[in-house]
Amino acid sequence: MAPSAFTSALCAGLQFAAAVSALQPSNHAVATRDSTVPAPLFAYEKKQLTIERIAALSPEDAALIDFDDDAVDSDVIIDKPKGFCKVFPGDDDWPSDDKWDKFDELVDGALIPTIPLAAPCYKNWGLYNPQQCAKIANQSVDPYLHEADPTSNMWPVFQGRTCVAIDRPDGTCSLGGFPAYAVNVSSVEQIQLTLNFARNNNLRLVIKNTGHCYLGKSLGAGSLSIWTHNLKNLEFIENYKSDSGYEGPAVKAAAGVTVREVYQFAEKNNAIVLGGICESVGFTGGYLAGGGHTPMSGYYGMAADNVEALEVVTADGHFVTASNTSHPDLYWALRGGGGSTFGVVTSVIVRAHPQVPIVTSTIKYATSANVSRELLWEGTRKYFELFIPFTDAHTYSYFWIWARGGVNGTLSFEMQPFFAPNHTIESFNELVKPWFDHLRALNIPFTAETKLHNTFYSAYHENWGNDTVGSSATVPGNRLFPRGNWEDPEKFNRTFDAIRRHSLVNARTVGGYHQAPRNRLNVDNAVSSAFRHVISFLIGASLIEGDVNATPEQVKKATDVLINDVIGPWKKVAPDSEFGGSYLNEANVVEPDWQSSFYGVQYPRLLELKKKWDPRSVFYATTAVGSEEWEVLDGEQGTQTQNGRLCRV
Repeated sequence: MAPSAFTSALCAGLQFAAAVSALQPSNHAVATRDSTVPAPLFAYEKKQLTIERIAALSPEDAALIDFDDDAVDSDVIIDKPKGFCKVFPGDDDWPSDDKWDKFDELVDGALIPTIPLAAPCYKNWGLYNPQQCAKIANQSVDPYLHEADPTSNMWPVFQGRTCVAIDRPDGTCSLGGFPAYAVNVSSVEQIQLTLNFARNNNLRLVIKNTGHCYLGKSLGAGSLSIWTHNLKNLEFIENYKSDSGYEGPAVKAAAGVTVREVYQFAEKNNAIVLGGICESVGFTGGYLAGGGHTPMSGYYGMAADNVEALEVVTADGHFVTASNTSHPDLYWALRGGGGSTFGVVTSVIVRAHPQVPIVTSTIKYATSANVSRELLWEGTRKYFELFIPFTDAHTYSYFWIWARGGVNGTLSFEMQPFFAPNHTIESFNELVKPWFDHLRALNIPFTAETKLHNTFYSAYHENWGNDTVGSSATVPGNRLFPRGNWEDPEKFNRTFDAIRRHSLVNARTVGGYHQAPRNRLNVDNAVSSAFRHVISFLIGASLIEGDVNATPEQVKKATDVLINDVIGPWKKVAPDSEFGGSYLNEANVVEPDWQSSFYGVQYPRLLELKKKWDPRSVFYATTAVGSEEWEVLDGEQGTQTQNGRLCRV
């Protein structure tokens, strides 16, 4: 398998945008709840939907976009019968052209009818252009191509592969799982209008920032999409006083900010903000909502642990602050409880940390005439054995063991890189000495290019940031292995054997990390209990025969292999009941028992809060909290796609 097919899997982050609140301008009568966090709103957050604006409309027009003041915080759970569906294009209840025109007028012309990115590859859209098609096809692994499009997603399989970038002039390109419309939002008011219009007309609502999503959560056939990607504000707060007790530097980031943008902004202010390893991922949305693992986790835990406040538009259309004292239950859920679930986050305030020196090391070795496959894994065992001292030393790694050429083919180990914050070259060399001595004792030639960086961004940018995206050729999954599997020698042997067999016997590539975020900031939030115990995070995938032309049967076969043969043995040695799990932002979309695998012991409380904050199920995303009550009628696709009507189970 090509490296890009695997590395793209690591860069998927959920693209959910969320929320706003408080500190409203005194000269506006704003329908809102209280807010206590002393942080100024961005200019786009000050423009909100007011009671006066709604009152000035005709009753018919007001009904399109009015708030839902009878739902959230009520004691009544609003249920729908089995078979109830969101309105779909062609239904009698689908909004008329006049209603869509009125809505477009209300959002100041920001409504965009969807034209698939690859439409120039087909004649049926009247846009056929072979040169433009070739350009799109050549750039199809570039995440920024998809981010700049209102509805494109980076994993075509979840869209239904109905408009792939292949020159097919006589083929048919259809919307498939793409939303019917998107709103290019530039204010909180537009988010409120869009959310209220979708809810009041029983439309499926989705949220997209970048589309960097492995599970298709920013897709939805027949839906209306809130596109937050152009909200790019950033503010550095030198001394932020949080109601959680934190006092120190912080960054406020808008909903459309990416990891690269927040990293560069923090660097300019001589600080570190926790983000992931893929620079094109949306920072404020699905990344933080899913917990957000990070190279700095050895010191500061999960990225979500560093969130001090969020501004959010909730399911009733109101704009609130979620913090330790302002709607603390919503604050709890938004930090790790999953994207596209509780609200639309419009900005977030996160802690900023001081710069520290960072040592990085790129380590490589491979099979050869003198290094057998078995010997390579004997040398690699020592690396795995050292995960406890490595994580106790606050380090993090990112590595691949590439399997090429089948069961008798070659193997190569590539550490890209070993990431050691607050270390010197000397302390790093001392830390890895047992591993390197073992490789030398086994006569395994290796290279280790080790470098000291003065700042985080220097270390990050030199080693990561060259993102690629998903394809139609693979279905990915991952597993979180708990520290307890290393503390018990018998469990470790079984765990290592399952990992070794994956590569050595089954000739499959494996990638992953050593990391231990624990709960280093001693916070209470919805981050999965598996991440409080994890010491190893591994990624696997299954190939889809036929690629873009694969049949549903071929897709299902690949999915079954992933569940049973790839992830299955790992799950057996690291079950959910013993704090194993799966990172919900980079997971298999049809993960069995996903509630416990993705959310751990937090799921029951999250489900209660979902019913409180979104009793009408305005927000739906596959594998999101409460999504088991709904299904996408996508027919036989071989895996779960978003190419179908959304209905109650």
